[in-house]
Amino acid sequence: MSKPIIQVVAHRGMGQGFVQPDAPSENTLPAFAEGWRICRACELDVHLTKDGQVIVIHDDSTDRTTNASWTVRDRFAAELRSLDAGRWKAQKFAGTRLPLIEDVLDAMPDGCELFIELKDGPQVVPPTAEIVRQSGKAAQVVFISFDIDTIMLARHEMPENDCLLIVVFEADYNHGSWKVLYDEGPGFRTVTKAYVENDLIALVKQYGLTGIDTSFAVPPSLITRLHAENLRAVVWTVDDPSIALDMARLGITTITTDRPEPIRDALLAAGYTVK
Repeated sequence: MSKPIIQVVAHRGMGQGFVQPDAPSENTLPAFAEGWRICRACELDVHLTKDGQVIVIHDDSTDRTTNASWTVRDRFAAELRSLDAGRWKAQKFAGTRLPLIEDVLDAMPDGCELFIELKDGPQVVPPTAEIVRQSGKAAQVVFISFDIDTIMLARHEMPENDCLLIVVFEADYNHGSWKVLYDEGPGFRTVTKAYVENDLIALVKQYGLTGIDTSFAVPPSLITRLHAENLRAVVWTVDDPSIALDMARLGITTITTDRPEPIRDALLAAGYTVK
C-alpha cells in the first residue's frame, strides 16, 4: 500500500518568534517566499486596519513584531506599513514591512496554496473575501479561524473554498477523556466542552464547514472519522520531525509547521511524497 501524499504548510511563512533564528521575520513577504520555496504552502493571519484594509499580522497589537506599540485596529494601513517588521528578528531583516493580504496574493506562485487565518472576527471576512476573489487566485486559498461565527461567514462568502474550524484539544488525564476548545460570539468567548466525536462532526456539518484544523494532540479516532466523512484534517503546529511522522502515520495529510524544511526532509526520508 502506497503512503499518502503529505502537504507541509509553513506557519506564518517561516515560523514564529525565534523558532528559526536565521529565517525571515514571521508574516512578511520574505518569510512567505521562503515558505513557498520549501513546501508550496504558507499560513498567515489577518486583521482589519482603521481604514478597512486587510493587513497581515498575527497579534492585535504591533508590540511583538515591530518597532512600535500600537493597536492594529486603531491605525491606518499606511501607518502600520511604515513600521519596521524585521529588525526585532535580526539586523539583516531591518526595513521589512507588514504586507497587505493583496501583496501576499500577488507574490504567491502558481501551484502554491495559502491558508488565511481570520483573526479579527466576522468583520474581516467580506473585505478579505473580495480581495481573494479579485486576485484570481481563490482556488489556491483555504480559510481558517478559531471563531465559529467568523468561519461560518467565510463559508457563506466563499462557498467554493475550504473553510476549517481551528480547535484545541486538551487531554483530561484524570478522567481518561478530552476537552475541545474553540471560540464563538462577541469577544471570541472560548467554548470548552467535553469532547464527543459525534457532536464535533455535527457542529462542522451544521455550519457547512469542510474540515478541522486541530492542535496535534488530537484523539486518533477523529482523524479516521474525518476521512470517512470526507472532511479535511489539518494539524498545527508540528515542529518536531518525529511528531510529524506520527501525524502522517495517524492519517494526517496536511501538517502546519514553523520548521518546514526539517519536517519536509523527515517525511521524504520516511518514504512519503511531499506536496
